[in-house]
Amino acid sequence: MCRAGRKINAVQIRRSFAEDAYAIARIAEATAVASIDAASPRVRKILDGKRTAVATVCGAICGFVDGFFTADQNGARRFELDLLAVAPTAQGRGIGGKLVAASLAAAEDGGARLCRALVRRENATMRKLCQLHGFHRSADSHALYLRDAQPAAAWPRQHVSHLLPVDTLGYAGIWIEGHLSQAAVDAAARLASIGGASLVGAVIPGVDVESAALLAANSFRIVGQYHWWTINLRND
Repeated sequence: MCRAGRKINAVQIRRSFAEDAYAIARIAEATAVASIDAASPRVRKILDGKRTAVATVCGAICGFVDGFFTADQNGARRFELDLLAVAPTAQGRGIGGKLVAASLAAAEDGGARLCRALVRRENATMRKLCQLHGFHRSADSHALYLRDAQPAAAWPRQHVSHLLPVDTLGYAGIWIEGHLSQAAVDAAARLASIGGASLVGAVIPGVDVESAALLAANSFRIVGQYHWWTINLRND
């Protein structure tokens, strides 16, 4: 029971609701993990979608985790662990670990056979959380490239890339996976303009200079260096 003047250690984890948007946005801003428009109907719909979890103490939100489902090129269902943040005043109490566990549970409940997280190399806290929960790190680092969505200059030609529409708390976007080509970039731009996405992105191996040059020529900017962390899930 919560009482004034007493230190409370009980942390509760629950799924999010639309009315949590402003508290989540404040925590995201305080920890600089993302810019979230709490008034956006898109954001509020996501928070009602059973994929986001919040941590509370005495009913007040002190952390959150969000992810989303994708499919690989073979159609296998995946869960992308996307955003995790704990309010500065609540850090150091194991809340991040509880939120990761909640996200893995959401992934399994949604039928994902794999969960993965794209973690910036210098993010020691998230690296530790992934290790504690059994994730495995990719051997090589990867570069994340983004650009604002722009109309395609021409109708897209045939390509073999895998285009992923994603809808996150911070943005709606199109991700390019697999072999990169100008046709794939054009197709992603076309899909973004049709679907109202704000960003187009790609994650490429850090040593892939050819893809890096192609992305730079198409006004993509490099955001940073990352590792993929993945864990296989059982859904028998």
